[in-house]
Amino acid sequence: MSVRIVTDTSCDLPPDLEQQLLAMGVTIVPFIFSFGLQQYLDKSISMQEFVTRAGRQWPTTSVPSTGAFAQAFAKHTEAGDQVVCITVTSNHSATYSAAVAAGKQFAPGQVTVVDSRSLSLGQGILVLAAARAARAGQSPDEIVSTIDDLRQRLHLYITLDTVEYLVKGGRASRMSGILAGLLRIRPVLTLVDGELTLLDRQRGRKAAKRRIIDLAQSHFPAEHVGVAHIACEEEAQALVSDLAAQTGYPEEQISLNETGMVLATHGGPGTLGIAVVSQRARAEQ
Repeated sequence: MSVRIVTDTSCDLPPDLEQQLLAMGVTIVPFIFSFGLQQYLDKSISMQEFVTRAGRQWPTTSVPSTGAFAQAFAKHTEAGDQVVCITVTSNHSATYSAAVAAGKQFAPGQVTVVDSRSLSLGQGILVLAAARAARAGQSPDEIVSTIDDLRQRLHLYITLDTVEYLVKGGRASRMSGILAGLLRIRPVLTLVDGELTLLDRQRGRKAAKRRIIDLAQSHFPAEHVGVAHIACEEEAQALVSDLAAQTGYPEEQISLNETGMVLATHGGPGTLGIAVVSQRARAEQ
């Protein structure tokens, strides 16, 4: 009996690490985004096409159904395997609830559902660690412990180019969007127990990028560092270089990836994020 990992498309990783997930048999259940009556699976079109279409009509999003999770779980349980499912943070999505409901359709012990309390690259880092732990022969309980340990050391800092898209996606009040646009304020966000929390406000893009680098550096020394972006690859690559120059972390070891369409719906083009996994303290090693 093996343990198989299931996740959703909020899980973001660079293409090479995403291929590792697939090679380890990880099942990724897609979110849905829609332009009017046309529905698409998350990450099924290019970001360029998505941004172009979104400029004409802003999309809506929906979570994977309970049935979609049940189908993914059944594929593995029918083969005699156990499942550990890791979802996007439950604070901002009903995905965790859908996966839990699906898991109840199976015998006790067959399916374990874990709330990542993270998203995007943060979730991707947890899923990759879980997949490697499963491949190494860990039990579901041991994999959950691995995730818990890593989650305690995982830090994610995000800056948005504008809060306009949070307003469009219903994640901020319209008045907040108007004021932030007038003042050219760039919000700096982090996750606190899975909740996106406003950490700081910066005047201007450069100041916001400096701020997230400083915040990330406060958790060094690090065992993993990554940058995620939405439709701003050149700027993200420059952020990788600046992050390496300031921290001394090898630039070639900083991962870089773009998010999917569902997260882009709420963050909007120009979103940048830095994920850091702190090294364990010596006493913990």
